[in-house]
Amino acid sequence: MTTTAAPPASSPWEGSYPEALRNYQLDLAALPANAAHLATQAAADHKDQPAFTFVLPTGAHVVRSFREIDALSDAFAAWLVREQGLQAGDVLALQMPNCLHYPIAVFGAWKAGLIVTNVNPLYTGRELHLQLEDSGARLLLVCDMFLPVAGPVAQTLGVPVLTASLWDFFDEPVASAIRAKMAGPADPAAVPLPRMADALVRGQALTPIEHRSHPVAVYQYTGGTTGRSKGAVITHANILATLRITRDFLDAYDGPKQGETMLTVLPMYHVFAFMVNFLVFFQVGARNLLVPSPRPMSNLQKTFEQFDVQWTAGVDTLFAGLMAEPWFQANPPKLRYAFSGGTALRTSTAQAWQALVCPILEGYGMTETSCIVSCNPPSATPRLGTVGVPMPGCQVRVVDDQGRELPQGERGELLVQGPQVVGGYLHAQEDSASAIRDGWLHTGDIAQLEEGGYIRIVDRKKDMILVSGFNVYPNEVEDVLAAHPGIAEAAVIGVPDAGTGEAVRAFVVPRNPALTPEDVERHCRTQLTAYKVPRQILFREQLPKSPVGKILRASLREAA
Repeated sequence: MTTTAAPPASSPWEGSYPEALRNYQLDLAALPANAAHLATQAAADHKDQPAFTFVLPTGAHVVRSFREIDALSDAFAAWLVREQGLQAGDVLALQMPNCLHYPIAVFGAWKAGLIVTNVNPLYTGRELHLQLEDSGARLLLVCDMFLPVAGPVAQTLGVPVLTASLWDFFDEPVASAIRAKMAGPADPAAVPLPRMADALVRGQALTPIEHRSHPVAVYQYTGGTTGRSKGAVITHANILATLRITRDFLDAYDGPKQGETMLTVLPMYHVFAFMVNFLVFFQVGARNLLVPSPRPMSNLQKTFEQFDVQWTAGVDTLFAGLMAEPWFQANPPKLRYAFSGGTALRTSTAQAWQALVCPILEGYGMTETSCIVSCNPPSATPRLGTVGVPMPGCQVRVVDDQGRELPQGERGELLVQGPQVVGGYLHAQEDSASAIRDGWLHTGDIAQLEEGGYIRIVDRKKDMILVSGFNVYPNEVEDVLAAHPGIAEAAVIGVPDAGTGEAVRAFVVPRNPALTPEDVERHCRTQLTAYKVPRQILFREQLPKSPVGKILRASLREAA
């Protein structure tokens, strides 16, 4: 039955706000039309202050200022338009770790009126093929480390490739030393691919373009509340509204200041780091330390030793992993705050980190909310176990299965409404209509409102599994398992895991009695990113089913 969500009966979080946020009104018409304005404005406001510092595990680093980021993104925009002939609304796919190329490419794409789609660098060929095809990507900018997988896929789809190398912005002789260590043996038969470094040089010699605009900024892929990955359509209006309400929220308490330093270890292709680490802190005028990979944790030691860090963002396993490092315990950094999101933060982790480093501000959001719904305010006393209060200008409700609003303390599905909520998914009208009804996003998460309007996430209504903060969708893994000729049936659930929060457990009914768990794992590794591969593979003679033949994952979870 279709239900209509009534307006919330009250906004109890208003009582927790400071005076500056009460009766908050956001003037959407006053926001710029294009988030590329952020680069232009930051160059004017912060000039030659460091914007991004790319740091390698050795401590070698290279810096670009706000003014340089703006100029380089202008050059990239000119190259995209004048050399590549790309039109407003065309799609640029980015498949890179955290690096200097990333902000330059995003701002350059937006100045050219393009839509960005962020691609996980660890995707298999199958996953990459699905996203490039669905998004209609016209160009793939990929770090050359990932070319063995990305190159053949792009060639099959006829998508041109532009490459990025992690040594590109370093001066000699450092660049050559990094290249010698990172680059594999050259293939004399390989045809050289165009490089972003050369495109920037070429773009600087071209006539600058008039900045173009398109309403859509990003196709950010997610499984939504269920199923195969879909492109959430995030507009420039979504992004700029999200930045405004997030900045206003943080600034009303003890938010980031110009010239402070944010350590970015979460990947910027993930919506959390994209919006908070990259865009919020860039707009503030903070310095961003870009680390391409935080694993092993020793990769971060030189960064902490060389830089005075005030802020970072992570997930439970990152905080716990750092605290397990002897070098970190021996000389713990004194940050102001850390953000946590993407997966539940254990109270024990939060307490230990606060005693050693700083308070952790746990928040909540989804790709469909342009990353943020709520957050604990910056203070010395975040309310542990909750994900804070809703952002100003955002409404939340907790409802039962009939859409009736529930009183404080009762558990139901969390619904969200606000300027950060996307309009829907690309090429998925049915999924869009199911997720967003009567202007309210149905999150699929079970929550309860507590005193003062704080939100506690109790459970996920759907079957999604969170492995180290990354979404794993059982349907996708089950489809891969079902493609194995030796498997008759399969079902996938999440089980608790001390290292990753949750792990993927697969229940398999073998068709071939000679099938082994190792056979299944090898098959999955050819089709799935590592975190999606089942950690546990259990064989069963049959799986529990409903009267109509649907496999009952709930029964498997109860027996786990």
